[in-house]
Amino acid sequence: KTLNFEASCPDGLCPGWSIILKGETPAEASKFEINFLCDHDDRIAFHLNPRFTESDIICNSYMANHWGQEERCNSFPFGIEEPFQIEIYSDNDNFHVYIDETKVMQYKHRVDDLKTITKVQVVNDVNISSLEMTKKHFY
Repeated sequence: KTLNFEASCPDGLCPGWSIILKGETPAEASKFEINFLCDHDDRIAFHLNPRFTESDIICNSYMANHWGQEERCNSFPFGIEEPFQIEIYSDNDNFHVYIDETKVMQYKHRVDDLKTITKVQVVNDVNISSLEMTKKHFY
């Protein structure tokens, strides 16, 4: 895996934080991932995995040493070598995923203690032009 970006927020990224990734996929892209990780263990609270080879977006969580039930997004708004923006934010119940400002899915939290979600990473085939993390004030 190629780690392109990683950031931590010791107080927790959920609920209330928004992550906005702007970038584009290289010509030979096969897939990339955005992972929201838990502190102190190897749990992945939310794994967003656009797969260009399948034109599909797979979402899942990795807990208790295994992957859970996959959830698939019903749209694939990515083009090769085309710029895009992904925004992911979380409230108390879900992660909300927007691509180019269109909501593509929501993903119900599988981790009970949201405060343990402290890290976000971007890996594999994506060229990042910017990544913004902001606290949303809609609570």
